[in-house]
Amino acid sequence: MRDYSSLRRLFLLALVSGTACTDGGKKTPGDAEMTSADAPAAFPCAHFEDLRRFLPETLEGLERAQEGGSTGRYGDVSVSEAERSFIHGEEREVKVRIVDTSLGKKLGQAIRAAAENGRDRAPNDPTAPIFWKDKEAVGFVRYDESTGLAEASLLVGNRYVVAVSSRGFPGTVEVRRVARDIDLEGLARLHQAPGGTDRQ
Repeated sequence: MRDYSSLRRLFLLALVSGTACTDGGKKTPGDAEMTSADAPAAFPCAHFEDLRRFLPETLEGLERAQEGGSTGRYGDVSVSEAERSFIHGEEREVKVRIVDTSLGKKLGQAIRAAAENGRDRAPNDPTAPIFWKDKEAVGFVRYDESTGLAEASLLVGNRYVVAVSSRGFPGTVEVRRVARDIDLEGLARLHQAPGGTDRQ
């Protein structure tokens, strides 16, 4: 197993922050009221409902199980996330999560570095990285043969992070297939500023 510890710390920070906020990014109870002078700049992330549109509606052979989404700001960190999971009994599960965060630049650098580090792996290696120019996506893949857990983490459009995980499938074929079937090109163009340049 290769060391992804720094990437995992960044990713967990983004995801834990995201799961702490619900109700579409409305003020968390107990937060101090802000005056207009203290009000932060416009929220830099896409709303979770915009991200949710890019989650798969169905996956063949699996039934839709759970979904969630949140948008919020925690100090200097802004996070939006949308997630959906699919199951087949207790044997198989696939989860798809899309994240947009003000930590995106650091996450993106870490994902690109992990993908570049694996560039020399053979195409049939389950952990071979992903470089999909047509989808504007780059990412790394992990697989734990002992548990049957597979994960693909993609940077899409140099902004959004798409994480696909599977349990109970051989290798990483399923996470790659599910990720490939998402409209990553459309996601890459979500909320681009005029002229084709996004916020980062």
